[in-house]
Amino acid sequence: MKGTPESKEKVLIPNRGVIALDILYSLKSIGLETILLYSPADSLSLPVKLADRSYKFYSSKLEDSYMDLDTIIEKAIELGVDYIHPGYGFLSDNPEFSKLCRGNNIGFIGPEYEVLEIVENKIELKKIAENLGIKTLLHSNPITSPLESESISDDLKFPLIIKPLKGSGGEGIVIAEYRKDAQDKIIELMKREKYQKNGIFVEEFLPYSHEIEIPFMRDIKGNILFLPEIESSTQRRFQKIFQESPSVNVSENIRQSIYEHSKNIIEKINYIGLGYIEFIVEDDSAYFSEINPTFQINTMIPEIHTKSNFIKKQFAISKGELLHNVNGVKIVKPDHNILLVSLMAENPNNNFQPSSGTITEFFHYSTLRDVFKTHLYTGSKVPPIYDPYIGKILTFAQKRETAISNMRHFLDNIIIRGIRTNLNFLKNLLDNESLKQGKTIVDFINLKHEILKKSKTEKEILIAGALLSAEFHIQNRKENYKAKLEKMKQPGFFKKIIKRILR
Repeated sequence: MKGTPESKEKVLIPNRGVIALDILYSLKSIGLETILLYSPADSLSLPVKLADRSYKFYSSKLEDSYMDLDTIIEKAIELGVDYIHPGYGFLSDNPEFSKLCRGNNIGFIGPEYEVLEIVENKIELKKIAENLGIKTLLHSNPITSPLESESISDDLKFPLIIKPLKGSGGEGIVIAEYRKDAQDKIIELMKREKYQKNGIFVEEFLPYSHEIEIPFMRDIKGNILFLPEIESSTQRRFQKIFQESPSVNVSENIRQSIYEHSKNIIEKINYIGLGYIEFIVEDDSAYFSEINPTFQINTMIPEIHTKSNFIKKQFAISKGELLHNVNGVKIVKPDHNILLVSLMAENPNNNFQPSSGTITEFFHYSTLRDVFKTHLYTGSKVPPIYDPYIGKILTFAQKRETAISNMRHFLDNIIIRGIRTNLNFLKNLLDNESLKQGKTIVDFINLKHEILKKSKTEKEILIAGALLSAEFHIQNRKENYKAKLEKMKQPGFFKKIIKRILR
C-alpha cells in the first residue's frame, strides 16, 4: 500500500450520516487519516466537522455524488489514499467499484469483487444454495421484460413478493395478492430503467414467517466467526424498524441447521470478510434468502455480543489478518437480549412518507445499556433527497422484558422537534402485546398498523374537542372583527355614527 512508516495511511469515506461517523471514529482510533467525500446537502453535517479532511462533490444528486463511481476513484487516486471504506448503501456492494479499487492498488474494505458479483444476483445465489441441498422459497427465473409477467408459473402460490434481482434496502419490493395484480406491478416496475437493465423476480411470500439474519466473519484461512441470530421481521416498506437478538421464534434445531447452511454457502463462494446471511423461517423450516455483503445498520447488535468494534475487525480481515481466537468455526452464544430500533424522519400515519426540514430541538440521554447513535443535532437539516434516517437506538438486558421496558423508557426521554418522526409509533410498537410476547412476523406492521396508531382516551377526546371549540370561537371573532373593519371603510360610515350620537 501507499502509506509509509513516516506518514499515516489514508482511508477515503464516500458516505454520510451515522455510518460515516462510525468509520471516522473507528479508523481514526487505529491511526488512519480519515478523508470524507460529501455532498453539498451534507455540508453542515457532523462527519464533515469531524473528518481529518473533507472534500465536496459538485452536486447533491446521487448520481453525481455518493453513486458517482468514477469521481470517487479519481479523487482517491489524486489524494493517494490507501483504502476506501464504502460504508453501507450507495456503492458498498457494487462489484465494479471493488474491482476498480483493486485495479488502482486501493484496498477495498469489504469482499472482493468476484464474491460481490455472485452475491448481487439473488437468483444465481439461490441456485448455489439449492445445489447444496438448502431449501429456498419457490421463485421465478429473472424477468427482464413486461411480457414475461404473463408467464408466472402456476406452481407459485399467492401472495407473491416481487423483488429487484440486484440491490438492497427494500427499494422496489412489492406484494402481489393475485395474478393480475402481479402482472400490473411487474409492468409498472419494468418502466424504470434500472429494472429494465438488471431485471426482477418473484417468489412466494410467507406473511406469517420470520426474517432471521446471521452475522458472520471469515478470514483468509477459512476460519469463521458466527454471531447470534438477529430477528428482523418487524419492517415498514420492507426496511427494518425493530430488531432483536437472539430470536424467540427460532428453535435450537433450526438455529443449528441455519449455521450449518451458512457455513456451506460462504465456503462454497469463498466469502472473506464481514457479512449477513438472511433466512426466512416458518414453523420448522428455514429457507435461504440472500447475503448482505456490507456493514449494516444493525452491526451494533453483534458488537455488543462480542464486546468489540466490527469496523476495526472488518479492516483487519481486509488486510489479511486472521480472526482472533477462532480456529475453524466459532459460534458466539448470547449473554444478553438486545433490541435495536430505527428512529426515522417520517410520518407513520401517511404510509411512512419521509419528512424533511430543520431540527429545532433535539435532546436524548444515554446510559451504559442504552445507546443512541445519530449524526443529527439541534439546528441540523434533514434533506429530502436521502433516506430519512435519524439514528439507531440500542438497549440490552439479561431478560427480554427488561430490555423492552428499558427501550420504552429511553424513547420517553427523547425530545425532537421541527420535523415529523416515528418516535410515537415506536413507543406504541413497544407497548403492543404481540411484540411483547415475541409474536412478530414479516407482515407484522401491515397487520397491526391500525392497532399501533393507538386510539385516543376519553380525556384526550375531550381536550381535542375543547381545543376545536376554542379554535372555532377565535376564528369567529376574527371574522366578525374583519367584517366590522370593512364596514368602517364604507363612505359615510362616520357621518351616520355622529347623527346617531346627536339624536
